[in-house]
Amino acid sequence: MTYKPFKTLSGLTLTASLLLSSMSAYSVEKMRLSAIEPPTSTVVQFANSFAERVQTASQDEIQIRVYPSSQLGDWVEVHEQVMEGTIDLAIQPLTNGFNDVLALQWFPYAALDFESGQKAFSEGGVIYETINQALAHQDIKILGAFVSGMGGIVYTKAAPKPRDPNADQGLKIRVWPGGTTHQALLDRLGYQTAPIPWSDLYTAMQTGVVDGAIGATPELAMNNFADIAKMWVQNNDHFEVSFIAVNKSRFENLSSKQQDIISEIASDLSAERFAVAEQEHEKYLQQMRDKGIEVVELTDAELAEVANAVRRDVWPKIQDEIGAENMAKLKESLGIK
Repeated sequence: MTYKPFKTLSGLTLTASLLLSSMSAYSVEKMRLSAIEPPTSTVVQFANSFAERVQTASQDEIQIRVYPSSQLGDWVEVHEQVMEGTIDLAIQPLTNGFNDVLALQWFPYAALDFESGQKAFSEGGVIYETINQALAHQDIKILGAFVSGMGGIVYTKAAPKPRDPNADQGLKIRVWPGGTTHQALLDRLGYQTAPIPWSDLYTAMQTGVVDGAIGATPELAMNNFADIAKMWVQNNDHFEVSFIAVNKSRFENLSSKQQDIISEIASDLSAERFAVAEQEHEKYLQQMRDKGIEVVELTDAELAEVANAVRRDVWPKIQDEIGAENMAKLKESLGIK
């Protein structure tokens, strides 16, 4: 009889311990993060670092699993799923299919170099803040940005006059479906265009359906087209950024401490990436040269000539993509009257 209370206490202790363990396991926030690039890409390495730092800083309270290579869907599908909350996080460009204002992400010559790109696409910058405001209506919040590099055109055959914005190039270049900004851009620069999904692009270039593609960076070109590319023209047509996007309701349901952890790590990583982005960009340009791909880099004067032509002749045609008010903000940020 004297042992029964000890047995009962022991049983209660065990039960309490199991209950606490269960509650502890239940309180872990498990989140899914989608990325469209392969596991070896710098953006997926960035995503993995983000997940690891968040888990460490939260003492395992927040566990983020990264899904690379579009495992959860292509970039448009993932954007929609982040809106709906079926995917928690994504690191990718965001489609303008739900709001035209998001075309600001790749608006041609909204940034001319890394310095102006960082100013516009960092927190507080005109493009970053305008896009974040637009996404709030989709229940999405952006936490930071991964800059991939300055955009250009990859070709399977050499362009005849890639430095001349007034030449007839006689080549057909892929634009992404819905990419009206860059269709107008390429029309002005003397190309024919064809809308082709990213998943079909390699075959289209390989078989000659198109002679090249716009909307890439040196890293994207090397990762996807190194064996068929003949030329790369670094015309700085856009600033390639993947935003760290989170479902806004999901984020706001976290504790304030957890929100702070995620926000601060996203901000820190974004700043670290901006600091090395130009060096990474140059690294992939050199890899192209080493591979035997002709790299055409426009001089500052040539870039200015192209940018001035596009801002003068193309911007009025595509202003409706972002709206007159946002166009005015963009021009003001660039000192354009």
